[in-house]
Amino acid sequence: MKKSKDVEAWLIEMNNLLWLHDYSENMKARIAMFSLKGKSKIWWENVKNVRGIQEEDLTWSEFKRLFRKKCLYKKYYGDREKEFYELNMGSTTNEGYTSRFLELLGYVAYLK
Repeated sequence: MKKSKDVEAWLIEMNNLLWLHDYSENMKARIAMFSLKGKSKIWWENVKNVRGIQEEDLTWSEFKRLFRKKCLYKKYYGDREKEFYELNMGSTTNEGYTSRFLELLGYVAYLK
């Protein structure tokens, strides 16, 4: 699960960075591709070559879809959705509960 959390964190950080600038959808994707390191960089080079992807035509949305498909698994999303439905306040504070509720809400696709 740590890997999945790291992937989500990276995507959030990229979204935040790219939001600050008025980049085109393609430039956002290109910045993200440039930011990949290690195994992710190797994966991207393979995907790009096998699928014949032209980086200058790729949008940020399509890159995120491919990246999530590779790095985040359906089980990860399913686990977050289950956690959302089983969330209860217990001994947490109002602030802690609200924060976790809002974080998990993003994983419940049909409520978006």
